[in-house]
Amino acid sequence: MRLASALRLLLSVFALSAVLASGALAAERHALVVGNADYDSATLTPLKNPANDAALIADSLKSAGFDVTLVLNADLRGMKRAVRAFTDKLSAAGDGSLAAVYYSGHGFEAGGRNYLAPLKADLRDEVDAEFEALSVDWLLSTVEAAHGGANIVILDACRNTALTRSVGGTAGGFTLLQSTPRGSFISFATAPGSTATDGSGLNSPYTAAIAEEILVPGSSVEAVFKKVRQRVVAATDGEQVPWDHSSLTADIVLLPAGEPRTAEAGNADASGNSGKVSAVRLELQLWNDVKDSGSAEQLQAYLDRYPQGAFAALARDRLAKARTGTGGEVERLFAQLASRSLIVDTPTQPHEFYANARLRELKGDYPKARQDYLKYFAFGMPQVDPHLRFQAVLKIQEGRAGAREVYRALSQGRRDPTTLFAEILLQDREERVRRLTAFTEAEPEFTPALYALSLDYSQARLGQQSLADKTREAELLTRFMKGVEDGRFLGYYIDQQMAAEQLEDARTRLAALSVMNSAIARNPVTLNAMRSNQGWMLTLAIADRAREIFIRLPDGEFRSTGFVSGALDPTTGQPVPYPAFELPGTASKTSIEVKYLDIRGETQGPFTLSFNPASALVAGQKDILERMSSAWLSYRDWDGKLLVYFTHLISYRCAISEVRYGIDSDTPDKTFPVGACDPDNPHAIPDKGPGSEVQTNVPKATRYISVQLTYADGTRSEVKRFDVPR
Repeated sequence: MRLASALRLLLSVFALSAVLASGALAAERHALVVGNADYDSATLTPLKNPANDAALIADSLKSAGFDVTLVLNADLRGMKRAVRAFTDKLSAAGDGSLAAVYYSGHGFEAGGRNYLAPLKADLRDEVDAEFEALSVDWLLSTVEAAHGGANIVILDACRNTALTRSVGGTAGGFTLLQSTPRGSFISFATAPGSTATDGSGLNSPYTAAIAEEILVPGSSVEAVFKKVRQRVVAATDGEQVPWDHSSLTADIVLLPAGEPRTAEAGNADASGNSGKVSAVRLELQLWNDVKDSGSAEQLQAYLDRYPQGAFAALARDRLAKARTGTGGEVERLFAQLASRSLIVDTPTQPHEFYANARLRELKGDYPKARQDYLKYFAFGMPQVDPHLRFQAVLKIQEGRAGAREVYRALSQGRRDPTTLFAEILLQDREERVRRLTAFTEAEPEFTPALYALSLDYSQARLGQQSLADKTREAELLTRFMKGVEDGRFLGYYIDQQMAAEQLEDARTRLAALSVMNSAIARNPVTLNAMRSNQGWMLTLAIADRAREIFIRLPDGEFRSTGFVSGALDPTTGQPVPYPAFELPGTASKTSIEVKYLDIRGETQGPFTLSFNPASALVAGQKDILERMSSAWLSYRDWDGKLLVYFTHLISYRCAISEVRYGIDSDTPDKTFPVGACDPDNPHAIPDKGPGSEVQTNVPKATRYISVQLTYADGTRSEVKRFDVPR
């Protein structure tokens, strides 16, 4: 038996609603299974078994009737998205549903709380845990609150001493939970303060035991984990003893007696002895044989046999890298040389020249670094990162203009896309954007060019972005991420760290741009109309920074709306454009064209807006009524009478179909006539007829009046209460 260098800890939470004595299954069963193995940091070392354990548990849960979602190697965002999608599914499930969550990967305790470690977590001290890792308490409460049914959450966590030191945790793994969620069964893989064996095979002894025991028909949860404890103690010669907590109040049976197993169920008999090797174990064995081979043929062999297998997504990603050279021999040798920080005395291979160039560059020996870069380029390699590094050296030595001259000479007689791409990068922005745009059209598979072009529209490079800049940046980043997913990016980089940094930057910028409304991007201009007795005031709202606005009416030319007198934009120092213009009160239904200069001085538009005076009058007056509801009526004590004035409502009667009011009642049951709308003079009080009387008498003892409006568009206001002042 081999003890893992890290503590392997399983927290499994079974919050299960009681089943009847007959052991009937819940109406719906849903499971989320997460396995994190490919860690790569000083505090989070790679793990051997989590992906295997997750696949095995997923197979057993499917056999027990669960609808399983399997997620492998997830970062913090991926884990939270998976939990959110899972809890959304639980919320939609009916009463009596059963939920399960399984996690395998690094886990740790910090500040008295337990955490699960995502990939890419930057854990340097205890404070980082709250922001870089997933809280076990949050996971348990989120799953419990998602629905009224029962829950299963399985967390299989493994930790090492480097992680322990970095976050300030104790050496004993997870701390005990302060409370057990309602109706829950919590099982630790081993007692607190003890280590758990990683296992010498494809799975840990604990996970292997659980995967088989949960499929024993008729066994309650307590019986399942009692049997698991016996098997683990026997397998580890007593060094590992699972630890349980329970708040269950009824017997819970995962697989009722007499329930047939599916063909994919584990093939161990009820006593725990393995029979014929299960299909999932065959898949695990094949995957572990090929996953680190770097061989396109072997990875394809796995996909041919298991096209929908648990590791199919990982296999396709590694297959794409193998076929494009990513993660191949050159990359591995370069990484080895770079990590040694030693100059190769007699380099003969491209990776040796590149590694020497990088080391000389870091030491400040730019002339020799330059020589090694040029020798590397003689091999005609397709990767772009050596060019990006070389250009940085040239700019230090000779400036941007000098670097352009070097690349002009370097590209003479060469037609490879990589050198042409690198030469374009040294141009000034306008020329660079023009040529990169043409390059991406001519070389659609050259994904790094999409990332480079997106930078020229980014806030970091521009300082201030127009809406067109943001739209273009989002479009390019979306195309870039599609290229990454299709395996057309990593192969262009020897230094995978640079590729990872660019990929993370692209994801961050795309996430920030995701809040942008696509409809606004297509037409950022909206029109707000306000009618007075003198005419129309039309105000333009532009979801962009505009330097000047132009409008055109039918049969006319574009004209500027002018500028706000004395006002300057504090960020540009330019005059602020006046956003409004007038139309006569007799204006009819028409179309108005709008264009504007954005902050980059580029013309956007024209955009066509429809103006309908009838609907605009209703919408404008309704907006005022809703915003100024406290002015709907007023009181006056005059000549021993209590008068109620509806003057405000009569002035905005074009938006009103009916006014109802109630005296000392929350149910308006009386009607007050406001008169018909006069489109030519909409705010004037009528001289005679309905609406000419602006007030009514109410009993002196009235305490309050309730009012509700029915608008001309068919909608109704809330009932408003107006207390009589005393």
